[in-house]
Amino acid sequence: MPTRPRSGASSGRLTRRKPANPTAVPTTDRVQLTATVVHASLEQARWPLAVGHVQGMPLRGAEGALDRLLHGRLMDRLLVGAYPEMDGDAHFLPAPTASPPGALVLGLGPAGEVTAAKVARAMTAGVLHWALDRADTLPERPDQPLRLGVTTTLVGTNPLDGISIQDSLAALVDGVISAEQLIRTSARLRSLVTVDTLEVIELYEDRARTALSLLRALDTAALASPAVVLNVGNEVEERGGGVEGAPPAEYSRGSWWRLEALAAELVPGMPSGYRDLDFTSLGRRARADRLVQRIESATVDGLVRAAISTPRPDRQLGNTLFELLVPHELKPTLLGGENVQLVVDPETAAYPWEALASDPADSPDGAVESRLALRAGFLRQFSERDAREARFAIRRPTGSDVLVIANPPAGEAAPDLPGALREGRLVAKTLGKRRRDHPPYAVHALMWDDGLPETIGLPPADGAEGWPHIINALYRYEYRIIHVAAHGAYHPDDPSHSGILIGQDRYLTAATIDSMPVVPEMVFLNCCHSGRTGTIGFDTLGTSGTAHQLAASVARSLLLLGVRAVVAAGWAVDDEDASNFAGTLYRSLLDDGETFGEAVTAARRAATRTNTWAAYQCYGDPGFRLRSLAAGTDT
Repeated sequence: MPTRPRSGASSGRLTRRKPANPTAVPTTDRVQLTATVVHASLEQARWPLAVGHVQGMPLRGAEGALDRLLHGRLMDRLLVGAYPEMDGDAHFLPAPTASPPGALVLGLGPAGEVTAAKVARAMTAGVLHWALDRADTLPERPDQPLRLGVTTTLVGTNPLDGISIQDSLAALVDGVISAEQLIRTSARLRSLVTVDTLEVIELYEDRARTALSLLRALDTAALASPAVVLNVGNEVEERGGGVEGAPPAEYSRGSWWRLEALAAELVPGMPSGYRDLDFTSLGRRARADRLVQRIESATVDGLVRAAISTPRPDRQLGNTLFELLVPHELKPTLLGGENVQLVVDPETAAYPWEALASDPADSPDGAVESRLALRAGFLRQFSERDAREARFAIRRPTGSDVLVIANPPAGEAAPDLPGALREGRLVAKTLGKRRRDHPPYAVHALMWDDGLPETIGLPPADGAEGWPHIINALYRYEYRIIHVAAHGAYHPDDPSHSGILIGQDRYLTAATIDSMPVVPEMVFLNCCHSGRTGTIGFDTLGTSGTAHQLAASVARSLLLLGVRAVVAAGWAVDDEDASNFAGTLYRSLLDDGETFGEAVTAARRAATRTNTWAAYQCYGDPGFRLRSLAAGTDT
């Protein structure tokens, strides 16, 4: 498992100071660190290749290319949870017969929060793992220490939300130097290995030449180190496979922009009937410390109700909500077609962000390019302050069991849902399908056809009421996926009557789900209102003078429980579109091997006959994949 190195001579903080006495250590005793820039494809790397990994993101760019060169070995580790995600973590993967001959994966933490200091800390950890691995294979008393090197990409320089090339280079050099300084604190280690080569490899010629220029001008911790002399090459080295010129316009494709939309604290003097929303862009592009959007609660609430209460609302509603909810400074970036991960809290999660649009008057009805959640990826995530309540002792399923619940009888007040039954059958069939190099999931299902039970992989659902069988089924196996198609209800003043309706006045609540001993990887709740976290809008007239405290929804509770991907319907969905959405989502994840972010986008585009595509609130990391059940698969 990835680990962090102990603290040493450098904490990863980059310095810009000159040495007080550079001759204190004789030149002959100092490590000569040679740094070069190589214009080439990644397989030309002569040493293990360092790449960065942003928490929750798919393997893309150089990281994805390295995974392909190593025949999926990075993906294997990501799928089983043995991959560095937190900043400062690192993992060394030896591959002596491959090109490149290994990988150093550097954990960079959440998207939009990458810093040079984090890159430096992770680089130090990665280099130490590499050096220690080699030292363990050597005799105790070699004549000379083994000279090692590291090849690295320009880690952390994603153009959407990364750091500059200059900061990346300073961090990478600082990280290698810090590792070498730590090695030299051990008499045994410094007699076995020394790291004296750093090569920066870049596919695009313009970026390679820029990197060399910046590297030659670098003033980092190397210049203040009595143990290291930094020697930078004079020319970009050509090895083959490089691309002339600059990166293409789609260079950042696959990146995700994290945008916070949180309810602001009420302040004295706030006009009655108004509410402030705080927006913070967490990426380098359109960065802002804080943008405040003041909304008139009654107006926005009324428009939201109109948008979700009819399957084919006035197309202008999405445009109007976009203008009212989003600050002017953020609109150009949102309209740029980037993938967006919106960070919400229990209050702002009540708004239908997926339905926002910028629809020109002359565009055809249903034009994909005008809907923000159709033109690119759009996912949600709850804010870090919600994560403080999360359950940290998480036990994951180890088998292949999945549970499908569809159309449970819910009493006279809740009509039969034949569309939910069709969806349940479709999902059960899709999950149970045999795939090449991938065994089928063990499907367990409870479904009702006009009150008559159908079971798969479970005891018969005898008796007049179905809800006891549902509760028992929930705890019978360790489920990897749970899919529910049923009625849902939300009563903010009574959490015990909020959740999935599974019988006459019987609810599958957040508390019941929270008691599950094993946490599923993915939960899909296709219910009428099970995705809501509160009444639409805010009650600012309470006696406390603050926003009304809303009961947690099932969707939020699942995330706090530790479920990695949650799909929850925020309003009543159309039967045909709902089945299209669910079927496309699972086929994309399982048959096509796509990430959660990619699969959600495909599913939304398959459900545009009504506004059902916008009903689904999809929470989770964009790079989440359903774990493989067989070695060597990528699902």
